[in-house]
Amino acid sequence: MTKLVLVPVDGSAHARQAIEFAVDWARNHDAKLHLLHVPDLPSASELAFVDRYSIDVSKTTQRLEMIGQDIVAEAMDMVRAKDFTAVEGSVSIGNPAQQITDKAKDLKADLIVMGSRGMGDFKSLLVGSVSHKVMQHAPCTCVVVR
Repeated sequence: MTKLVLVPVDGSAHARQAIEFAVDWARNHDAKLHLLHVPDLPSASELAFVDRYSIDVSKTTQRLEMIGQDIVAEAMDMVRAKDFTAVEGSVSIGNPAQQITDKAKDLKADLIVMGSRGMGDFKSLLVGSVSHKVMQHAPCTCVVVR
């Protein structure tokens, strides 16, 4: 029995398709949705650049949080436009795959529904896709939508 569906969102077309699938699934299984956006932290080389030019990292993190809140709000609007109201959302900053699996554990999610590709397509070709990593480490069933 599915009670909670976790849906990672990033504003991509694949994430929108995952939302559509998740809303249908949740409606048919009397479940709730939790939308999660995870902006990735800057890499070590990016942090070195930030440090060299005395850029305030806390302001960068605040900016990522604000952008993430906007992405979650847009996704929630999409869900509510489908007349589905059992939805909440959050933003977690860090490694996307790790944050998604941690959130699934914390929420005791029964299902994770995510897009096959997000906004960072090129980077995922180099280091592996987030969806692949989540499927390997998730505490529950995963559905990858494309």
